Amino acid sequence: MWIKICGVTRTEDVATVVHSGADAIGFNFFPDSKRFVSIPTARALAETARRCAVDVPLADLVGVFVNAAADAVRNVVQDVGLNVIQVHGDETVEHVAEIHQLCPHIPIIRAFRVDPGDTERTISDIDRLSAVVPLAAILLDAFVPGEFGGTGATVDLSILEGCALQQRPPLILAGGLTLKNVALVAGCSTVWGIDAASGIESSPGIKDSARVYEFVNAARAATSHSGCWIRNVRIGKPPSNI
Repeated sequence: MWIKICGVTRTEDVATVVHSGADAIGFNFFPDSKRFVSIPTARALAETARRCAVDVPLADLVGVFVNAAADAVRNVVQDVGLNVIQVHGDETVEHVAEIHQLCPHIPIIRAFRVDPGDTERTISDIDRLSAVVPLAAILLDAFVPGEFGGTGATVDLSILEGCALQQRPPLILAGGLTLKNVALVAGCSTVWGIDAASGIESSPGIKDSARVYEFVNAARAATSHSGCWIRNVRIGKPPSNI
């Protein structure tokens, strides 16, 4: 299982995530987010991740973007040395396709905010985009009006059945994941990865070291018990110039 700790803002938290055995670190480049990091800060955090990855593989360095111009995304990828892009806003199919065109060798995760009353539309949107852009994964987050993740709201798990009905990109689940529910989610056969932010924090952007370790260990234990334990999964290759 691919485990991402998102919204990291401090070097000490980067070290915690790397040493916990998580597979990915998320840097939020949405200016209105409580977990926003500037390009210089993200560059320093990414360098810390590389220095910490001595005895373990380097975690995926994921840039989270919300309605950012395609050329701006490319510039951040190059400046910071990211190796995965997460598109988390209201971007159209054409917008995501443009990002892929400018960053053809960088895997793209497309996030979808799931409205419990309209899951069929979400599945339709997934299929329309997947037909145009070779997505590395899709991420399902809870729909909260005016918000783009990190709310602590949970996803209605009934959508997992719909996503599993036919071949689609690997599924990452986000939204309100904590120590209390991670085992249930990680044990779902349709879930390829999980993404946590608020559920392992002491305050927005400030990770709780003990919670991070416990969260990762609980997810690993759940997938081990379900017979599908995979450690050190990676989406992206080591960062390089586009």
